[in-house]
Amino acid sequence: MSETVPRSAGPVTRFWQRHPWLADGLIGLTWVVFTAFGPLVTVSSPAGTSEPSGSVLPAIPYIVSVVVAAGGIIAFRRRRPTLAFLVVFVATLPLVLVDPSLSNLAVAYAVFAVAVYDSPRRAWMFAAPSALLTIGVAVLSVFVPLPFVAEPLESPWASAATYMIVGILTLLVALFWGQSAGGRKRYIDGLIEHARHLERERDQQAQLAALAERSRIARDVHDIVSHSLSVIVRLADGARAVFDQEPQRAKQAIGELGGVARSSLTEMRRVIGVMESAPDAAAPQTGVSYEDLDSLIDVYRGIGLPVELVTRGGAPSQSGVQVTVFRVIQEALTNALRHASAPTVVSVLVETDADVEVTVINDGAPLSVTEDDHVGRGLVGMRERAALYGGTLDAGPTGDGQWRVRLALPGAAR
Repeated sequence: MSETVPRSAGPVTRFWQRHPWLADGLIGLTWVVFTAFGPLVTVSSPAGTSEPSGSVLPAIPYIVSVVVAAGGIIAFRRRRPTLAFLVVFVATLPLVLVDPSLSNLAVAYAVFAVAVYDSPRRAWMFAAPSALLTIGVAVLSVFVPLPFVAEPLESPWASAATYMIVGILTLLVALFWGQSAGGRKRYIDGLIEHARHLERERDQQAQLAALAERSRIARDVHDIVSHSLSVIVRLADGARAVFDQEPQRAKQAIGELGGVARSSLTEMRRVIGVMESAPDAAAPQTGVSYEDLDSLIDVYRGIGLPVELVTRGGAPSQSGVQVTVFRVIQEALTNALRHASAPTVVSVLVETDADVEVTVINDGAPLSVTEDDHVGRGLVGMRERAALYGGTLDAGPTGDGQWRVRLALPGAAR
């Protein structure tokens, strides 16, 4: 199992981190080399003699202990450091009879692995029984001569103290070194995980932005198509109705029909251009603005809808707010054209002080359609546009038989 390698690491570091099993194998082999020669000769020879024994049976437990301990270090050091410690601790107990310092070295390897790959707290917990065993062996060696151990050159107390100090210092070095390496490893892992989290969050933000962009484009396409087709149908029906009696008016209606179609094609090209250039979804730019309201009103007046426009205040400063005002009025007039029965007046009031308020009222009785059919996709799109700038939109019948659409955008005029 290869670990994540930082890009800033050198070639040597990157090699070892990409081949963790090779590194663990060398660590285990190093310990085997330290333990396999001199003590093996000691085990194979009777104590106090220089001639080797004729039997290798005393060396078998030693060899098994060394192989099992080295295998535990190699196999479980990274994935299951706690199991590696238990295997090494139990497997090296027979080495206490040969050379206790070798057992300390193997346990120090395992404690180091626990501190790096598990937690420093657990490493200290595991080091405690190892330290107690070291102290116990040191005290025991003073009073009870251990088999296969040569006579000490110094006094028994000096030998025991030396063994105990070296063993405990070995454990402390493994603990502190492991804490340092493990802390750095956990810090780097945390940075890598944080970077992955930021990458996932970036992808999520990109997906949300794409969804918002698709929703915005869907609203614009709906407004353009709904408006243009409604006007074109009404102009075509009017031109056909008066074609025989008043050909001049029919010709005029056909001319206006072409103008509406060309204008709609221009807006559609702008929407497609916006989609290709991937603009900010929060500030859509579709080529229409607050100043285009007069032209919009003239189109509806030209097809017979009695529209009265009243504006109070200047144009909103944000282009996105201007687009929202334009589209809401356009949708409201299109619904009045399609669904209102013979309206005598359609009043449009636009007030821009600190807030932006748009009210569209028509006095035509709604045709026999359900409210959901009347609302359609257009009302949903208008509400989405209002919510984009923290506003609200209400649409529905009033008490006196009129239909009202009201847009409120608090603070949007600034």
